Amino acid sequence: MLGLDLSLFKRDVLNERWNISLEEHIIDMAWSPDMSHLVAATAEGRIILIDNYGDSAAYKQIGEHALGANSVSWRPDGLQFASSGQDGKVQVWDGVTGKLLQLIDADNDWVAKATYHPQRPILAIAAGRSFKCWTETEGIIYESADHASTIADIGWSPDGSAVAVAAYNGVTLHYPVQQSEPRKYQWKGSSLLLTWSPDAKYIATGEQDSTVHFWDVNSGTDAQMSGFSTKVLELSWHSSGQWLATGGGNTICIWDCRGNGPTGREPQYLRYHFDKVTQIAYQPSGHYLASADIDEFLLLWEPEKHDKIISATSLSAPATCIRWTTKGDILAVGQQDGVIETFLIKNAHV
Repeated sequence: MLGLDLSLFKRDVLNERWNISLEEHIIDMAWSPDMSHLVAATAEGRIILIDNYGDSAAYKQIGEHALGANSVSWRPDGLQFASSGQDGKVQVWDGVTGKLLQLIDADNDWVAKATYHPQRPILAIAAGRSFKCWTETEGIIYESADHASTIADIGWSPDGSAVAVAAYNGVTLHYPVQQSEPRKYQWKGSSLLLTWSPDAKYIATGEQDSTVHFWDVNSGTDAQMSGFSTKVLELSWHSSGQWLATGGGNTICIWDCRGNGPTGREPQYLRYHFDKVTQIAYQPSGHYLASADIDEFLLLWEPEKHDKIISATSLSAPATCIRWTTKGDILAVGQQDGVIETFLIKNAHV
């Protein structure tokens, strides 16, 4: 572990609540809307339901995906959640008991992601080159033609009217509720992940060629940001939609997306990480940004005020998932060694 001196930073900000060890690489996590549960998926395929008691937690394995799990997502009412895996299956679970309710065969050997609509019980599924939408009462209600490659990522628009799909040759917007024709944003490259701005003005993608792409959703115009040292697998929007934080190396860039957008603007640089950043996440509401790196440090920032660290702590292994609760007061950090730690954020202003 390289030399970040933790004694220089406030230690009463990141207050540990509880930690558990699942002894397997944490691939994804998701909080229930009421924060009473946290569901975790491991790279080996286990699905773990965690009861959150505040200062303590209890957990149980409720199932698994053969070959490995990929994603977990809660239905917006918090009564159910879904998991996807490399076995070509999506599993729908009871959010309290952990009972398996539905098994969806995606007719593929790889389901990269399954994610619920932000307001309705509609599940979007990325299976190989195909994108589908499913409901409990109607089954598959929408299915796309094959994309140019295996789908890397999908994401609902903030209002739930569209789903963006990232694959080779750009981003495709699907409208499964309206059943209207998809819209294509062409780009000759390989997108690895995507994220909508909270105001739905932009879609940002992290690229295989170590760039970040910005798409103006209405006009279809695009901009590209380059100069990253690695492929970009870390993107997070400020809740206002005015700033985007990106990784892609050991420096975090904060892009100003106000007005006419980031084109031609120099980003703000956050430089305290000594090695590659593995995770970044803005609060869902609020101004704090959490980041983690290969050197097993977790840092807390407030970029709107300055480029200094508010607080820092060490982890037991590099972070693989950072998930805020909806209120933004609790942070869960999943790690390569299977440890999940939660922190209460308080007294953060400096």
